Amino acid sequence: MDAQLLRAVQTGDVQSVDELVRTVPGDVLAGDEGSRLLRAAAFAGHADVVSTLLDAGVDPTRAWGEGIDPVSWAADHGASAVLEELLSSDLSPWRKQVPQSMERAALEIARAWLYLDPELELRRRLGALQDESAVVECEQIPVTDWGLHTTRIRLTLADGRQAEVQTAHRAVVTYLEDRLDLPVSRDELLARALFHADPQSCDWSASQAVLWEGPDSDSEETFRWAAGLVGHPSVDTRRFAAQVLHNLSFYKRPFKAQALEVLRPRLRAEEDPVALNSVIGAFAEYTSRGDLTDILPHARHSDPEIRRRVAGELVVAIGEPPQVPYYPDPPLIPFDTPPNVVATLIELTSDVDGRTRANALLTLAGSGIDSPAVRNLMTAHLTDDYRDARLEAAAGLALREDPHGLEVLRQIDTDAGHGTQAGWRVDSVRRILAHRATERRKS
Repeated sequence: MDAQLLRAVQTGDVQSVDELVRTVPGDVLAGDEGSRLLRAAAFAGHADVVSTLLDAGVDPTRAWGEGIDPVSWAADHGASAVLEELLSSDLSPWRKQVPQSMERAALEIARAWLYLDPELELRRRLGALQDESAVVECEQIPVTDWGLHTTRIRLTLADGRQAEVQTAHRAVVTYLEDRLDLPVSRDELLARALFHADPQSCDWSASQAVLWEGPDSDSEETFRWAAGLVGHPSVDTRRFAAQVLHNLSFYKRPFKAQALEVLRPRLRAEEDPVALNSVIGAFAEYTSRGDLTDILPHARHSDPEIRRRVAGELVVAIGEPPQVPYYPDPPLIPFDTPPNVVATLIELTSDVDGRTRANALLTLAGSGIDSPAVRNLMTAHLTDDYRDARLEAAAGLALREDPHGLEVLRQIDTDAGHGTQAGWRVDSVRRILAHRATERRKS
């Protein structure tokens, strides 16, 4: 096995893996060598490397040396992100397909963990039930780039033997049941999410995904179920129900009027910032250019996450900003923006929290709100100590064809580099301006 490639796999260096794996013959990758690389990536928890190896032709069904196949290993280990990559061949048809029989076997393996104490099971496997010298480590580890995490439990004996497991078996079970079209009640999905009661956990996320990505025929019933729980005495239940309502608001809105009726009183009554964040997001989505007066008081909420949410959601009151080339609408959409919305946005551009300022400036940047006062405000923020606030101020001025804004935007682009969020934003503004110039020439 190439030592450099193995090292890149173990350290999670996706770019090097992608480059080096191209030099390995296909028949080698499909055999034992590929399996060893896949095993190394899975054991290290690098789901993105697993993805790269599968794309290169590594076989996800080939058993490892100890006789266990990768899918069963991931299910047993609670490695939900790795498991999802192993089974994503239906989305990537050039990968080798995993048979349903293997998925069903993995489901039974993961289900067994729902009734076990993880530490006791690790002790049993190592034959150390009564070993008081065993060291137990519990560590929260990331599993995705967008913030999801799980807990890893590792047991180490005095003789150096180790066993470990991730506590995401409920996510694994939920994911596999969904793939196999096995019915599960909403209450059971809620119970799985609340087992660890962590909105950023894999278990919580998996239950949410099944509920809001389900068939349209179920969406109204899911809405009624969540609406009935959004005022529940348990704060964790309220958080989960509010997030379901928020997720449903993006695509499934036949119950818009009922949703606003449910959410409006929650805007006043909800005291938990996490639940309130979802309530505000759902209310704004269901309102859809309606009256957002009810969310304006939260622009002064003590939690910066709430103020950030308000700053971002007020885009609903002024019209969506253009997203050239994806949605080539003209920039600066004319819209009759209520004065209280404008005043709130301007207030939020001076917030003590940098992300809140940036969100407010982003909302203003693509809006039809233009006046000397707004331009002066954006000019003042070109020296903001928060980089994204400077970026959005420059973008807003550039979209209003202010030469100073364009100059600052170019400088930010130079400093940020290609492939960054700032670089993407600069590119977006450039495309909008190019589209505008094209339309002018046509007319």
